[in-house]
Amino acid sequence: MIGYRQSAFNRIALGTLLALLPAVSGCSYMKAQTSEPFTLELVRSDHPAQVLRTDTPVLKEIRRITGITLNLVPIPLSSYSDKKRSLMTTGHMPDILLINPNEMTEFARTGIFLPVSDYLEQMPHFRSILKENPLMQRLYVDGKLYGFPVTAQHYIQNAKAPMIRTDILKKHQLEVPRTFDELYTVLQKLKELYPDSIPWTARGIGSFLNAVAFGLGSGAGMYFDPDLGGGRYLYGTNKPEFKEVLTYLNRLYREGLIDSDFDVNSQQRWSDNLGSGKSFFYYDNYTFALNFNEALKRDHPDYRLELIPYLANAKGSTRGFLYPKGWLSDIYAISSNVEDPLRAIKLFDWLYSPEGALASNFGIRGETYEIVDGEPRVSARLAETYKQTADPIRMMQSEVGAGLLAISPLVDERPVMELSSPDLLRWSEQLKRDPGAIVIDNLAPSFTKEERDRLTHIRSRLAPLEQELLKFIIGTRPLSEYEAYAEQLTGAGVPEMETIYNDALARVRP
Repeated sequence: MIGYRQSAFNRIALGTLLALLPAVSGCSYMKAQTSEPFTLELVRSDHPAQVLRTDTPVLKEIRRITGITLNLVPIPLSSYSDKKRSLMTTGHMPDILLINPNEMTEFARTGIFLPVSDYLEQMPHFRSILKENPLMQRLYVDGKLYGFPVTAQHYIQNAKAPMIRTDILKKHQLEVPRTFDELYTVLQKLKELYPDSIPWTARGIGSFLNAVAFGLGSGAGMYFDPDLGGGRYLYGTNKPEFKEVLTYLNRLYREGLIDSDFDVNSQQRWSDNLGSGKSFFYYDNYTFALNFNEALKRDHPDYRLELIPYLANAKGSTRGFLYPKGWLSDIYAISSNVEDPLRAIKLFDWLYSPEGALASNFGIRGETYEIVDGEPRVSARLAETYKQTADPIRMMQSEVGAGLLAISPLVDERPVMELSSPDLLRWSEQLKRDPGAIVIDNLAPSFTKEERDRLTHIRSRLAPLEQELLKFIIGTRPLSEYEAYAEQLTGAGVPEMETIYNDALARVRP
């Protein structure tokens, strides 16, 4: 699920604007440019949590106001990375393609992307977004920006955090764990009480390893560590501290305290474990717990997954990372061969405007939302239709075509707040107050061509070695071999990779 933070827009001014929209939307500056129909093909990933539909109220409203038809081409998330790379390398770049910063840096120099920063004078709304989000400067490649990053307004804090069944703890008079060692003890006790259980479940190793490693005082792969010299990039997997991470997870695995299929679990299998009561803990996106609590309380009134404070590690340090505002790792790139570059550019500038953000996040006034006391509200029909479903937010947004997993570059999450449990805001505020929580700036700076080439070479050498990592956790490779393994990683080029990252960081730091 997506997170939230207070909007940069002035609420009074926005409320006034919304009240006037029926009068002004017909004379949008976008439509004033030309009334001729125009079609753009937009290719993006189709997330399993929110089905991407191709004829939604959002797309209809964009077409009505701007005259532009977005021909949306969804590609399953599981194959999206390979397919978009094929599009970029074979000369089949669509008009608009959702990419990430690494891909932008890699392919910008081939000339397939339109340098959108060349059009800043024609984009007043996007210029304002750039000023509000200085981190976007890291996305420039050789002094130019080649896409539109996804950012947010009305943003509630997002994070990976520890979530536990507090009702089960209360039932057995177990204390909420405050440290990783106490968590182990609690999970051990729960396994004794429920021998057929899987106390800790996960939806793939990538869903929790970076957060758990950070909490234990290390990091997985290349990560930003704020505790080192004012903050620097580090490759954690070959550092002595990472052995403690592997040791901890190996102990959980040996004793059946963590899902034996944690590395390959689908989201559905993970959900089934939590929803059936077979599992009691996860360390992942905390907002998923809202769905479990709401769905299961009907048949199990005491069921309660609750956010607990970040856990202290063996050194007595507490670390949990919070995500910064927005999703700058998602970028809409425009093809340099687009038929009408200016009209494509102006479409995105409008999508960053209050009017465009309203359309792309709420859809059609009177159909999918209403204005109540100057604020947009999800229509009663939609709210009633989806409130009893397993995932009301994403199912509603799938119908509307709204939000982060659709096409909005300025995500407004008030619809999510409106349909969510009050726990969402409470947990968000709890995370912000957690003394161990740190907002981690995890957006890597752009690299020169030479740096990119060296990183590609180093990563190609690291990749087969990193596949060995799982073996230490599941015990098919003894932890006594970790030091030799770490030396192999170092020899594959880790020190040079760290230097490249930190040199690039230094170029964009104030």
